[in-house]
Amino acid sequence: MRAQVTGLVFGGALAACAAADVLAAPAGFELVPHKAVYSMALNATKLGGGVTGASGAMTYKFGDTCDGWTVENRTALTFSYSDGAPVATSWDFVTWESKDGLHYRFRVRSTRDGVVSEEINGIANLDGLGKGGVAKFSQPEQKTIKLPKGTLFPTEHTVRLIENAQRGERMLERTLFDGTGTDGPFNVNAIIGKPYPANANVSPAAGGSGVSALLLSAPSWRMNMAFFVPEASEPTPDYEVSLRYYQNGVADEVIQSFGNFSLKGTLQKLEPLPKPDC
Repeated sequence: MRAQVTGLVFGGALAACAAADVLAAPAGFELVPHKAVYSMALNATKLGGGVTGASGAMTYKFGDTCDGWTVENRTALTFSYSDGAPVATSWDFVTWESKDGLHYRFRVRSTRDGVVSEEINGIANLDGLGKGGVAKFSQPEQKTIKLPKGTLFPTEHTVRLIENAQRGERMLERTLFDGTGTDGPFNVNAIIGKPYPANANVSPAAGGSGVSALLLSAPSWRMNMAFFVPEASEPTPDYEVSLRYYQNGVADEVIQSFGNFSLKGTLQKLEPLPKPDC
């Protein structure tokens, strides 16, 4: 399975804002640097799927470096199986994305019972807005792949989702490159739900002592995203993510589906991070 337990590709998750051909945030639209911690647990499993339990935590940090956006995502999970001992896993995903949406750096490190199972490192660049580009991997081996016309990087994709939601649009189909695998980008089909005005349908997490209610006071939309590997032999998504996105970029009520099982992320802590003095 190529899909990683990221979510916030979302997060992913969890940017640069494009309006026509000019990158600029629309009125009232601002991504907020923040740190979120989610408790992770098994949401559902199919009979015979193998996974019988899962527990752990995901920490997501979204930062502003003046010229770009940073993401630090660490997920630590212990899986229980019907035919073996529990397995402790960790997944670290660190990225930097330029605010013009054209340049991207990424690093992935996965472990299984404390042993490194995968490391990915590389950079990606687009030739211009709406154009293609290339991704160059330095780990696990030297490799260059072409990125098709219209490819987006993760935070830019998140912003396009929120922009579409603001305009009342209900779908977004785009190509996304996040660097979580060396096979290339995903085709992502997103369905955007009805809008919830600011402070309407308040999330249960807003009552938590460690959760900033102010960050959950923005307008929000529930969204469902299906991630497809281009030219895959099966017409089914590699994985799916359901979440509630707030206009400021905060994610809540996260469900990650991997075919035979799904995981639920429940927001436990949420705090703003300082903005740089640019």
